[in-house]
Amino acid sequence: MHGKGRMAVYVLLLLLVVAAMIAIRVSGNGKSDRSVSEEADTIHAAIVYGPTSFRVLESADGKDSIAGINYHLLTQLQDSLGIPVVKHPVIDRDDALARLAKGEYDILASLPADNHLKKKFLTTEEVYLDRLVLIQKKGRDGRLKAKSALDLEGDTVHVERGSAATRRLENLQREIGGEIHVKEESGLSEEYLAMKVGTGEWDFAVVNERTAGDMQTLYPDLDFSTPVSFTQFQVWVLPAGNDSLLVKVNRFLDKMKSGV
Repeated sequence: MHGKGRMAVYVLLLLLVVAAMIAIRVSGNGKSDRSVSEEADTIHAAIVYGPTSFRVLESADGKDSIAGINYHLLTQLQDSLGIPVVKHPVIDRDDALARLAKGEYDILASLPADNHLKKKFLTTEEVYLDRLVLIQKKGRDGRLKAKSALDLEGDTVHVERGSAATRRLENLQREIGGEIHVKEESGLSEEYLAMKVGTGEWDFAVVNERTAGDMQTLYPDLDFSTPVSFTQFQVWVLPAGNDSLLVKVNRFLDKMKSGV
């Protein structure tokens, strides 16, 4: 499939995701966009859209399904606590964090754990491991334009707005003593960033390794062998002050890890 054809398919998939978002928002209690303060017996969870976290799987028979670590864990959290968990799929992480701070969400699942996040919010124990990687398209001879992150001086690298990749690339600039043009993309998922690189429209992007591996099945020339960060813990984020829910969620995650 040509690049334009793939982009058209992706746009169609995004429309399907939007429909899924609406369906998920009204699941469990038949209501949507209710604030936490209005309905304290319901947990509102923002869930980051992506291959590992939450995604819609198309089926040839038209019976699409939903997959992802965070989606399934939040479903199990509902069963464990006996409290409805309304899932709100999100793409814009900055907006999701802002709404989390306002109390519109109780949980954001999930983001890489870092000190910047922990200064403003509560974070759970680790949910799963991932790391940030540089993605680029291999040349016809199999060579890479950037053999390491140190080769990015003067280049433009695309990242999701609100991603920890921005801070990592800023630190990298100081390490190499040269400028890297970091372009934060608002409202675009990591899959979309990978598609832009896979079709040759962009040279570089930084995404999570699990996303890159998933997208390589569609774009075999997509390389993600260059790490940009060490392996990171992915955690759920809660508003500051909601310690009681943090205790319950951590207890649930401990049970899941131990297989109880």
